[in-house]
Amino acid sequence: NEYKSYLRYMVTQKFVLFSLAYALVSLGFVFPPNEFYGVGLTIEHIFSRFIGDEGMHFIRYHIRLTSCRLIVHSCIPFVYYLLSTLYFTEFTFSVQISFVFLVPVIMSAFLTLYWYCNGSWKNHPVARVLRGHIRDPNEWIAVANTIATEFRRFDKFVYGKTWGKVVVTDNWIVRCGLYEINLAYQPDVHMAIQSAKVVTDTNHQASQFVNITVSSINTHCKDFIIRLNTTDYNDLTAKIQAPILNLRNVVFQQSVSDRFEAAFRDEVEQNGTYVTDQAQDECIGCLFAPADIKLSKLCDDTSVGDCKNCLCRPMWCLKCLAKWFANRQDEKSPETWLSGKAPCPTCRSRFCPRDVQLIALRSSAG
Repeated sequence: NEYKSYLRYMVTQKFVLFSLAYALVSLGFVFPPNEFYGVGLTIEHIFSRFIGDEGMHFIRYHIRLTSCRLIVHSCIPFVYYLLSTLYFTEFTFSVQISFVFLVPVIMSAFLTLYWYCNGSWKNHPVARVLRGHIRDPNEWIAVANTIATEFRRFDKFVYGKTWGKVVVTDNWIVRCGLYEINLAYQPDVHMAIQSAKVVTDTNHQASQFVNITVSSINTHCKDFIIRLNTTDYNDLTAKIQAPILNLRNVVFQQSVSDRFEAAFRDEVEQNGTYVTDQAQDECIGCLFAPADIKLSKLCDDTSVGDCKNCLCRPMWCLKCLAKWFANRQDEKSPETWLSGKAPCPTCRSRFCPRDVQLIALRSSAG
């Protein structure tokens, strides 16, 4: 009896360990960490042939991806049941009881998938939302192709990974969830900041995340919330057609990079201006702002110190140069950044903040 009790104790212990290990792997499979992405243990990678390429067919890709998740995730308990029945026969009866509850779940998932894919996915929730934006319901595929075309453009805004990803194109706002995709046509939406929260990671670095509500006047589009780091907020607003309302007066916490950029600008403004007659091209870093800075050794004599006289023509804006400079400093000691040095992005000549001048056209300089 003692031996049987001992064997049962060992089997029970193994069953508990197996259950915990299976639960952890399943949780990682549903919400994949970076390690799972690294080894390809994700639904996107395993079923890549069926799901397709996101860059080529954005809407079709996410329709198939969410459908795959629905089936695979609903089968996770069933696989647990099979493995438990195969390797732990002592618990067959108790495991079989749970099977009664698994059958309706799996059947519902497969029936839902059949309903979705019937008629070229026309019954999928995404297809129904797209049909709500056009007069002819059969033309929703044309709208999906338009979104895919906009997604292929380089100037789109993308934040996050597959689930929870936020995509903003020229005309559409998209949030990709686990089993659904929220879409809104930009001319029909108004956005408002709902809340903000500061989160501290394992390295004791604080980051602030903001929740933004997206509401559409189109009744086919339900409201949804996008969540992103406040460091990406300016990039989002640059792509949104309408202003984002801050009715609750949510205060944004400036990141270290933002605070350094402001301090870097203040330092540069004390160096005077570089007057020229020549109009400048766009910054080669952001391809948006004009190249408005010139590097010239001003901190000391030309033969003294590590800084060198840069002979490059102006090609960078102050914002991009500040980011370049900050990325080449010790991230653990931001208080020393302004006293640091960095190589010129083009010719690698070393410079410090005192060597940076804003450009002024001679006509406007007076």
